[in-house]
This record gives sequence, structure tokens and C-alpha cells, in this order.
Amino acid sequence: MRRRLFAGGAAGAAGLSAGALAPMVDLFTLLIVAVLRTFSSDPPVEVPEAGFTLPATREEAPVPRGVTVDVGADGIYVDGWRVGSSTYWASADGALVTELYGPLQQKRGAVAVVRAHADAPWTLVGKVLLTAQQAGYSEVVLVAASRASL
Repeated sequence: MRRRLFAGGAAGAAGLSAGALAPMVDLFTLLIVAVLRTFSSDPPVEVPEAGFTLPATREEAPVPRGVTVDVGADGIYVDGWRVGSSTYWASADGALVTELYGPLQQKRGAVAVVRAHADAPWTLVGKVLLTAQQAGYSEVVLVAASRASL
């Protein structure tokens, strides 16, 4: 005995039987789970330079909101505005990035979010972290790209 997927009614209207709807409900459920799993309330990452890549991490916690400091291959940026040269400050003497200190004090936030290029020298990243701390930020966060942020 064959099971019919389309049952014809007395009026000739064709409809799906309950057995044919079960696989579609399963696919719809999988689609909803996939969309909810990849949903993020964080805004997309806007990079200040072409080729700016963040180092990878397995952390999936959301990034706190605050003043964003980007350390790129060519420059240092505060909320998208260039404040200094990365190549100069990577080799400069002294631990404080003076061109970054003023703009950070003007922003007057509690959280500084530092996003460093994957190839940025750690001496420069350390100087930026120290400058943010000296500018009065009580929480300085170093951000990396995770699977949840993609």
C-alpha cells in the first residue's frame, strides 16, 4: 500500500498530508536554531585601516562598550579618528603615548576597549594599555576576534 503525499479532496483541492509536513517542520526548526545561534546584538566591527585583522580567541563573552582605541599597522585611532603613528610610537622612547593621552582624557569614559592589529608589536600595545590606564580609565579591555563576533 502506497502512502499519498498529496491528498485530493472531493472538490479537487490538493493539500499536503500530515506526514509530508514533518520534514519541513524539522528543517524550519534547524533554520531557526542556526539564525539564533549566529545572532549578535553587538554592532559590526568597523576597522580604521584596510587589512586590519584582530587576533583570534575562543572567548564568546560580549565586548563591553566604551572608548575604542585601535592600534593599526600605520596609525593609532580613537573612535575612528587618527591620533598618532604606530611606526613612530613603536620605536619611540618612553612608555606613554602623548598623542593618545589627550584624546582619551577628553572622552572621559570608564572603559577603554583596545583593538590591536594581529601584527602590531607588543611594545606598542603595552604603551597604549599604559596610556589608557594613566588617562584615568578604570577598566582597559584588550579585544580579539572570536567565532561569536563573526
